[in-house]
Amino acid sequence: MNGYTASRRHFLFLGMITGLCSCSVARKEDFADRRLAELLGRPPAEPEPIGLYAASRRVGHLLYLSTTVARLNGQPKYQGLVGRDLDLREGVQAARASALSFLETVHHELGSLRRVRQVVNVVGYVASVETFYMQADVMNGASEVLIEVLGNERGKSSRSAIGVTALSRNATVAISGVVEFR
Repeated sequence: MNGYTASRRHFLFLGMITGLCSCSVARKEDFADRRLAELLGRPPAEPEPIGLYAASRRVGHLLYLSTTVARLNGQPKYQGLVGRDLDLREGVQAARASALSFLETVHHELGSLRRVRQVVNVVGYVASVETFYMQADVMNGASEVLIEVLGNERGKSSRSAIGVTALSRNATVAISGVVEFR
């Protein structure tokens, strides 16, 4: 009788712990969708490519994202060159806003950020003057958003920060990347 009682208690305890863990995981995963909407100030919207290309393409469990910029009324929200038209702080804000657009595309394609296993790689293009050498500092803004929304384990990726003299439609920052999903 004692063995049965102990086993039953053990089983009930494990069930309770499993239930708590499942809820905790679900809440953590739903957090990313809520946090994205909170940072955007609205629900995530469908991406609007400005050319003849797909905003993203699935290959197996990888999602390849085309370059994206933060847009307002169809135009880049941040325009111009860092070091001339924008300072470092504004460049970081442009990178943060571009990362939010990046996540919006992921959300649209996958239906929820809970399906993201990890952001594998991000490439950031920073329109900047010839004498500006802090592209990595600008792109830290994008990395911060990815980690803030997805957490360190899923959001911290390998990354490139590339300085360019111009981006399409005079955008300040454009990012592309690869996301692994389940």
